[in-house]
Order: sequence, then C-alpha cells, then structure tokens
Amino acid sequence: MHFQTALATLAALVSLANADKLIVDVEVDLNNNHKFSNGRWVTAYDTHPVDPRAGCRDPPHVPGMNWLCLDWHPDRRRGHFYFDRQGKRCISFLGPRDSGFRWREPCPDKKACWTWHVAETQCTW
Repeated sequence: MHFQTALATLAALVSLANADKLIVDVEVDLNNNHKFSNGRWVTAYDTHPVDPRAGCRDPPHVPGMNWLCLDWHPDRRRGHFYFDRQGKRCISFLGPRDSGFRWREPCPDKKACWTWHVAETQCTW
C-alpha cells in the first residue's frame, strides 16, 4: 500500500514537471488597457505560436490541441484547454512569484510591458 502511494506521488510530481504553459507578452497603456500578444504554448517537446487574446478557439499550430479558452479578467486570469483523448486541463496566472511575471524592455509609449508565464494548474472551475 505504501509503495502505491509513493508511486502515485512520484507520478504526480513528474506530470507537474512536464506541465504545459503559456507565455504571453502583455502591454498596459496609460488607460490601463491590456494588449496580449506573441503567445507561445510550451510543452516538454516544443514551443508553438498561439493567439493569446481572450476567448475560445481551436489553435491551429499546437499539435493535438483542439480547444483553448482564455479569460484575462483581473479577477480570474486563467484558461482551460483540451488535447486529443484527454480531459479538461487548466492554466492560471497565479502572480509574480508563482508564474514568472517578467518585466520586458523596450516598452515605448506604454505604462508597462510584461511577459507572463501562465502555468498549468488544477482545474477548480
């Protein structure tokens, strides 16, 4: 019984280490409007371009992914996605320490420019 528990724990840790993530550039203007661009979906094997704007879509450049939904509302900043033959998986921007909040330069005529690393997380919605 202890062996099975240890094996399950190890499998969970390995899956988190290989978890997918979204990297997106964010520009905030003087009116606090956010513009999301240059989305990159990162897997353990490769990096693929994605449209990082809010909403749902079938991303054409990520092999096996057939649905990606992103919600950038300040109270949520999360998304979910589906790969072929897999259940719902989720990503969430948890904050600077947890997700890789990076200042980006140059940032002409903008209030702030960031690169967000949006990590895979447990689905709670």
